[in-house]
Amino acid sequence: MKEQVLLFAVEDKGIRNDIRNMLAVLKIQVKYVERPQYNRTLASLAGLQPMKDLPLPYDGPEFDMPLLIFTGIEDRKLSLVIDALKKYEKCTFPLKAVMTETSKNWAAAYAYIHIKAEHESLHPEAGR
Repeated sequence: MKEQVLLFAVEDKGIRNDIRNMLAVLKIQVKYVERPQYNRTLASLAGLQPMKDLPLPYDGPEFDMPLLIFTGIEDRKLSLVIDALKKYEKCTFPLKAVMTETSKNWAAAYAYIHIKAEHESLHPEAGR
């Protein structure tokens, strides 16, 4: 599995390019996922499965927080990635997750809801 970050809900192209350049140093690819693809599974977005998901584009709301999904990155390297993201001052990324055997079959929109709810349960002050 290639080392990759799926990036959601970051409209600013400058920020997307910064993240791409920052992670290129670590030889990690960044794929920005556009809103119409939020109905696709994480595995298909990461290129691990053919795009055989729902044929209609996602028409729900945009995610209200950026989301990062890490795929194929070993723990030691993932720590470097997270440290680099913490130092990045133009945007914060409170919603981060590693794609697992279970979550790879989730649609991106479902993953967002699940990850955001988990984040809010761990950080109740964030929901205010």
